[in-house]
Amino acid sequence: MPPSDELSQTLEARMEELLQDARTIDRSPSSTITPERSRPDAAGEHAIALLRRMGPTGAGIEVRGTIGEGGMGVVRLATQLALGREVAVKTLKADQKSDAATLKLLREAWVTGSLEHPNVVPVYDISLDAQGAPQIVLKKIAGASWAELMRDDKAIKKRFQARDAFEWNVRILVAVCNAVHFAHSRGILHRDLKPENVMIGEFGEVYVLDWGIAVAMHDDGTGRLPLAKDAIELAGTPLYMAPEMLGGAPGLLSARTDVYLLGAMLFEVIAGRAPHEGAHLGEILHAIARSKPSLPEGTPAELARIVLRAMDADPDARFESAEQLRLALIGFLEHRGSLKLAAEAETRLAELLEEKARAGGDPDERRLRLYHLFGECRFGFLEALEIWRDNEEARAGLRRALITMIELELEQGDPKAAALLLAEVEGAPAELVARVSEERAKWQAEEERRAKLARDHDPSIGRRTRVFIGMVLGTLWTIAPFSLWVWMRTGHAERSHAQAMIATSALFVAAVGLGYWARDSLSRTAINRRLTRLVGVMLGAQIVFFGSVWRLGVTPEQAGPLLMFLYTVLAAVAAATIEARLWPTVAVYVVGLALANVWPEHVFLFESLANLSLTINVVAIWARIEEDVVAPWRERSEQRRREWRAFLERQRERESKPPGT
Repeated sequence: MPPSDELSQTLEARMEELLQDARTIDRSPSSTITPERSRPDAAGEHAIALLRRMGPTGAGIEVRGTIGEGGMGVVRLATQLALGREVAVKTLKADQKSDAATLKLLREAWVTGSLEHPNVVPVYDISLDAQGAPQIVLKKIAGASWAELMRDDKAIKKRFQARDAFEWNVRILVAVCNAVHFAHSRGILHRDLKPENVMIGEFGEVYVLDWGIAVAMHDDGTGRLPLAKDAIELAGTPLYMAPEMLGGAPGLLSARTDVYLLGAMLFEVIAGRAPHEGAHLGEILHAIARSKPSLPEGTPAELARIVLRAMDADPDARFESAEQLRLALIGFLEHRGSLKLAAEAETRLAELLEEKARAGGDPDERRLRLYHLFGECRFGFLEALEIWRDNEEARAGLRRALITMIELELEQGDPKAAALLLAEVEGAPAELVARVSEERAKWQAEEERRAKLARDHDPSIGRRTRVFIGMVLGTLWTIAPFSLWVWMRTGHAERSHAQAMIATSALFVAAVGLGYWARDSLSRTAINRRLTRLVGVMLGAQIVFFGSVWRLGVTPEQAGPLLMFLYTVLAAVAAATIEARLWPTVAVYVVGLALANVWPEHVFLFESLANLSLTINVVAIWARIEEDVVAPWRERSEQRRREWRAFLERQRERESKPPGT
């Protein structure tokens, strides 16, 4: 095969010659152009002479009617009497009976007869009729040409029960590729592949017809067929021709020429028209030389690649053989389900992008629609990739869908969801990775801050410790003033500031000890820290209070109501800033303060009762009797019962053993 630049130069030089050829211009671009140089050579003349020596041999054929006519020949329906079967008989028209026409008919018979293949019409015999004209006896095919059926979806579905007319057409071409590859393996180049030359039988059989301008790719020594390397004249059907078929130089034709014609038929299946069109033959010839087919929008990318490769102007860039093209078509059919899913998912992705760009509306409804569309297109792309892992359209579509949703999640402030989606993106853009990482770091910092804040204000943390210390201090705080009141009521001693200072200091030491013991729990939440500080302030203030009134000479009777006032204020502060459920205790302190002002001699009793109400209030607020007391008691009781049963079981085992064992 000449280099592509040499081929281009040859074609350019050939164009002017062709455009000046009036005989060619007058031809129909959908009809087959046959080589003008078809005079029989020595081998052809010898074959004709041998045929004529046979004499008329058509007595066993009974011709009945005409099936069809071509440029030089006519096909008639006949009966082969010896076998009693219907056959087709191809002969020359009365005005075409020349040695050249006879040789052409013989060559077609030789080619067809040598190709014993399911997709090639069998040749039964070559003979002479009563007038000495050659006739070829062929298998009779009942059906229609592919050209008649290709665009008739209804007929395809009705006659052949095909659910998908497009796939049916592609499978017809697969069968044609099979026949052409077989012919190539026998050294035969068809040169005139087109839908009109493909017959579809009643049961879907596929036959490649009209091998009239076929050439041999190898010299077999018989001289029966012209050689491809010597074919330099324009031949074939212009609407489908490969550039090298314009002729002008020897050695241009090869098996890849037929591959081009197969690609041209595939183009017609897709586009609904032949690849080379023009207002006149000059435009058609220029289209052939350029060979830049324009496929319809929406053609599957894989199929487009197959067509464009098969119809490449450079023969060396095409499929190496019809078999390679056939395998590519089978692969496409296998992948078509994946491509369909990807196309449907692409539609959903377009709707997703449109919805994302649309402003306004209810935010919740919009978000729901976006996620619904994303779920549909993501599922479709993943299913397409499950069927065909190399579906690049599905892979690219899935990538676009994921990136779209990642950007949406970032816009809506959910970098965690964006990061999860990013993990599915193959080869994610570096700037997107950086953006997601940055936003997720900010989100994590904010989440940690919120979690810390939630823990800091969680009243359940340190609850048992809080209740235990409250009960201990509350009990001491209740007993101390009550004991002092009882002691003073019995007349054992007079009230003094020294006694109050000693009692308060002891209580302060006990609170410090408990605080140190439970320091971890008390420092974990805001409420525990506030209560700890409040207790410290209360006891410290009480010590300072007693020292101050002692120094100022205030009598213990006068100091009692003032101390109750201090307790009332601190209880109100606790209820207002720490726990609102402490207000009942504040009310008790207010009553105690009022009573202390009326009966100052009983101030310690009132103080003890108010402190008792505080203790009860604390237990009522934070204690969980069932969880903290009943459940542990039951668990310990059950554990003791299990241990007791285990002990009894061991005792029975020891008693049941024989002595001495």
